[in-house]
Amino acid sequence: MIGHVASAHEASGRVVLRLTSGAGAADAAFEAAARIAEAFQSEIEGLFVEERQLVDLTAYGFVKETSLTGMMTRPISATEIEREFRSACHGMRKRLERLGRQIETRVITTITRDDPLPALARTCAAAGPWNVVVLGEPFRARSGVLLGEILASVRDATGLVTVGPKSMRTKGPVVAAIENTDRMGGLVRTAERLASADGGRNGGVIALLIADDFHHLSWLETQARLAFSGGPAPQFFAAPPTRGEPGVAAEAIRQLKAGFVVAQFGGMAVPYDDLSPLSAALECPLFLLR
Repeated sequence: MIGHVASAHEASGRVVLRLTSGAGAADAAFEAAARIAEAFQSEIEGLFVEERQLVDLTAYGFVKETSLTGMMTRPISATEIEREFRSACHGMRKRLERLGRQIETRVITTITRDDPLPALARTCAAAGPWNVVVLGEPFRARSGVLLGEILASVRDATGLVTVGPKSMRTKGPVVAAIENTDRMGGLVRTAERLASADGGRNGGVIALLIADDFHHLSWLETQARLAFSGGPAPQFFAAPPTRGEPGVAAEAIRQLKAGFVVAQFGGMAVPYDDLSPLSAALECPLFLLR
């Protein structure tokens, strides 16, 4: 599958940037949403989810909020939560409106009180079948389960974009992390579309070949070069053999200083379980395909 967003005139999808809080929103996530919208000439919808469970907690007097230092606690106040919701949503709207003016696209803001996953699925279904979801808050080491749930549950999204705690850059080559030939075409085509947003001025597309051993790497490179022998081809770069260690793939991605990485979910680059190596290495947005 290729990651795809409907253009504005098709009216059958858009870039959906989901936020569930204001303080943790990453600048790179907003920039990623803008770059995707520019590449696909699509609209952006900012979806702010007021988490229902958080509001429900205010009904229980024994539930306390603890400061980051652990030195202070206070009751959770419904009034304070409502105020924080309004402030965060206002901030999101202003940031998106500014980006919309820069890339000359329409921006929509939606506010809903629900659990994050069903809210996202409902929003994408209403927009049409060709959406790309961007998560506003950075992923963590144990976020693989959440990413998998979104990809499995939000059927009206062709891809999911997330950023790590160190993601700070959207300029640079677009890296397609290739781990098998079946997914190669969709990954590279998605990367090419993203690279088109800046005309390839930042390095074009790099196909990063990832495999367990030298034999598989050599075979993968041969197949990749054959697949693109009849037309424009990306740059090819082989990562060291991973030997089953995701940290090898993560370090290879870091060294390429990408502005975007396109990868399949559940492989060596983005495993289902432990995302610790990637969270420590990733310096740009990550575009995940099923």
